Amino acid sequence: MLASDGIGALLRAIREDAGRTRPEQAKLIADAHDGYFDPENVKRWEKESRLPTPVWDPALAAAYGIPEAAIRRAVGASRRYRKQIRDAAVLPHDEEEDDVKRRTAVFGPAAIAAGIATDPWGRLAAAVSRPKVDAKTATELVDRTAGFFTAEEHLPARLLARRLGDHLETLTALIPGAGRYERELTIAAGETAALAGWAAYDLGDIAGARKYYDTAALAGREAGHGAVTALALGYASYAMKPTAARQALALAQNHVRGKGYATARSWLAAREAEEAAGLGDQEGAVRALDRANIAFDYGIPGEQAWTCFFRQARLDSLSLSAYAKLRHPDLVSTADAALEHLGADDSKVRIAVLHDVANGYVAAGELEPGVEIGRRFVEAATATPTTMGRQRLTEFAAALPSDTAAARALAEDIRATLVA
Repeated sequence: MLASDGIGALLRAIREDAGRTRPEQAKLIADAHDGYFDPENVKRWEKESRLPTPVWDPALAAAYGIPEAAIRRAVGASRRYRKQIRDAAVLPHDEEEDDVKRRTAVFGPAAIAAGIATDPWGRLAAAVSRPKVDAKTATELVDRTAGFFTAEEHLPARLLARRLGDHLETLTALIPGAGRYERELTIAAGETAALAGWAAYDLGDIAGARKYYDTAALAGREAGHGAVTALALGYASYAMKPTAARQALALAQNHVRGKGYATARSWLAAREAEEAAGLGDQEGAVRALDRANIAFDYGIPGEQAWTCFFRQARLDSLSLSAYAKLRHPDLVSTADAALEHLGADDSKVRIAVLHDVANGYVAAGELEPGVEIGRRFVEAATATPTTMGRQRLTEFAAALPSDTAAARALAEDIRATLVA
């Protein structure tokens, strides 16, 4: 068995999501390493019969399109899991391990909920064991919840969804015995459910996403923590029609008016501006963008784990999205600023920013930079396939004018990519 957050699961999920065979992946690693590479290492690393050494970090980061830090974290998780298995005293049972005993021996009583609580006997075992939560456990679970929001920027949705599911099962089983930490874990469960809804949406499971969002909002209400409801509404707005989305985003902002939520308010207000612009309400969109910019200036990095994605470039891109719909005179200058603020990371945020910048240039009639940035957007969206990426590809192809050869060729390339 492999660690769910280990290097084997990570490399395999990225390769399979990209539709590559192991030999194809091996060639990418060899090209990035600029030297000899044994293709069998792809299989060894995925099965964790061996773990990649640090010398391979740059090549793996380039070949899989993720930061070197993600490689190091995953290898570290695999090493810790191996040590736990080695240190555990496991008794055999008819040539097979008794799964309850094995999990409990390796991880303690709380582990019953981590991977077996989806089965009826697993849920019963979790209820009977009634694991208790101490301060250390509560802190670890909350920190792990926060870590998922950082990982979301790089992990394939399918792998993220599996990890979130395991984490949510753990929280679900521990909350009844959490005592003084019940509210803390309920908030973490709500945040996890909201992100699980986003992952489900990314995988095209709209109905599943809505159920997760509803559950997240319920957790927020039970914990008396409106920010979780705001998070769920913010994510859910992407799958709503414009009028409903605008209403949901306005409601969400009412839940994050206290200290420590300036960045959250900025994100939600910028999203409201995007929806208002889509409805043709220029005055409402501009007012919402004003609120977004003011709140962003008051924001402090790390206020909420779930706003880690919302950096200056993302605020710029949402402004661009609204400006493009309104044909606003600041379109080109905002596009220029967004490019300056865009970092070099290969995250999902990059897809959104590049799309909004390219679309902004095209809407302003600046076709040459629009097509140039558009090709970078297509490359990023193809390398990291997402539901939102496909939607943006479709919208961008429709926005490209047909009377210009370069724009027409890019639109044809996008349509070919969408049907591939």
